[in-house]
Amino acid sequence: MNREQYAAMLQKINETRVANGDVAACIEEFRKKYKYVYVYNDSCFKKIFGAYSNRDMAASFLNAVLKLEGPNCIRSLDFIDPSVPGGPFVKSVTSDLVALNQDKNRIVIEVQHKGDDSFKDRLVFYTACHTLQNKVPGQVYTLRNMDFIALQMFDSYPESNDYRHCVQLKNQNNEVFFGKHMLTIVEVAKFIKGDYKMDESRLACWLRAIESINNEQDLDETTFMANVVHLQNAAKLSNFDMGFLVSEAKFMSDQAYTLEIERKEARAEGRAEGIAEGRAEGIAEGRAEGRAEGIAEGRIETIAMLQKMGVALSPEQIAAVQANLASPSAKSPLK
Repeated sequence: MNREQYAAMLQKINETRVANGDVAACIEEFRKKYKYVYVYNDSCFKKIFGAYSNRDMAASFLNAVLKLEGPNCIRSLDFIDPSVPGGPFVKSVTSDLVALNQDKNRIVIEVQHKGDDSFKDRLVFYTACHTLQNKVPGQVYTLRNMDFIALQMFDSYPESNDYRHCVQLKNQNNEVFFGKHMLTIVEVAKFIKGDYKMDESRLACWLRAIESINNEQDLDETTFMANVVHLQNAAKLSNFDMGFLVSEAKFMSDQAYTLEIERKEARAEGRAEGIAEGRAEGIAEGRAEGRAEGIAEGRIETIAMLQKMGVALSPEQIAAVQANLASPSAKSPLK
């Protein structure tokens, strides 16, 4: 199922739970309708790729993302606690998956659905937090290699045709300054929407397979790699028990409630700011209009006073008086 269908299922499950209905029957109805879960959902992704029994499949996927082959490829994975504790001035962070390869080098995987102006800041912040946990034991500063992978459901490089981007610390000559850390960004949404039919890379194969599963399409075992076909079995809705789905439904409901509160607060703040700005603009406009009206009245009174004094003014001189009064520093036009 796709993201919207997965969210609708969780909403229905939660509504049934709150109403003290038959949750098991509700879930069974969805299992008749859908064969697979939405793979890119954070919890589903962690359950699928983070399971001990799926380590070989996860290693195959990561090798495809990182373009690792031969002696450099990931041969084994040990998943560890994805949380990094915070401190007095730093918040704790929890990534989707964190694993150590056969050389004890850290691999961090994040699935990101929200694209905004701060997403790059978040990536750098998360990378910095994991860097603190990536020291060689017994060493003060020596760091191990680390790969940070961001699977993004939005376009972060709209000007580029590439859907895979590698980010490293380099100098002004484009020379790598620090090669132990690599940030790999995969724009999943760009790949899905774009024309990459000629791309036969392992990563493209994986992305097509996941998209097929999200669209409820079975994979052809003769077309895809063995580990990709293994994904099809791991992503079956029947493998996700009622406890998992109910917990997910409640979590989504809590998130939605929190988001609605934040939206209401934001609307209230925006309304207050708008009222304040409107008042300020109204005062400024009133002053400007008053000044313009005062200038116009001053022109009329000046011309009438001169004519009352017996000064004959030609049309040209009247126009000159009106123009002169618009500039306080101008000299008299009658000289």
